[in-house]
Amino acid sequence: MSTDLFSKQANLYSRYRPQYPEKLYKFLMLHCIHKELAWDCATGNGQAAVDLAKFFRKVIATDLSEKQIKSAVKVSNVDYRVLKAEESLDVQDHSIDLITVAQALHWFDLDKFYAEVTRLLRPAGLFATWAYAFHAPIHPKIDLILNDFYFNTLGPFWSKNNKLIFDDYRKLNFPFREIPTPEINLEVDWSLEDLIGYFKTWSSTQLFIDKNQVDPTIELHEKISAHWGKDDEKKVLSWHLVFKVGKVY
Repeated sequence: MSTDLFSKQANLYSRYRPQYPEKLYKFLMLHCIHKELAWDCATGNGQAAVDLAKFFRKVIATDLSEKQIKSAVKVSNVDYRVLKAEESLDVQDHSIDLITVAQALHWFDLDKFYAEVTRLLRPAGLFATWAYAFHAPIHPKIDLILNDFYFNTLGPFWSKNNKLIFDDYRKLNFPFREIPTPEINLEVDWSLEDLIGYFKTWSSTQLFIDKNQVDPTIELHEKISAHWGKDDEKKVLSWHLVFKVGKVY
């Protein structure tokens, strides 16, 4: 990931990005033979790294954004480092049991990153990546407003990288011996403030603000609030996780 699109909203990221479900980690631990060392690449504020630390003796968590690393939750067995995904990680070859990339693989130079994965994974090690795009419908009137926001307001600001997620990573190069994964949904119980805060973390939203000097989520909040109820009223939101796991051939 040669371009840093997330430092600007690092604090928002740590506040409004949802945590990943326990079912995902249970699946990984079932298939991960050794649990000595894990690497969470493009860790952001350490969401996945902190969860992995419950299972591994040590977790290395890297991100190109120094601001994201500074905002990460500190855990004794998580070693945070500022590093691009494609740069060489300073550990011994074939020494890592699990490499994970959450909500970020579509930004990488895949050939360079996959070369690192191949170099670093133990023979029985796993590479896992997961991502999510748009949540399931909430309410017909709210959904119409959100679809207009996604595809018209932000439409010009979605990159080809984002569109890999929209297609459930079907066009993503994945040169590993793939392991079938279960269907997993990510669910949260959110207020309208939470939802709007989440939209502010998007790279497309930040690119819109940079170009227009206007925050589009302000108008979005006004439109949705008429159909949401009280702003602090909670609604269940659900995303389908694209979840791919593989081993080096």
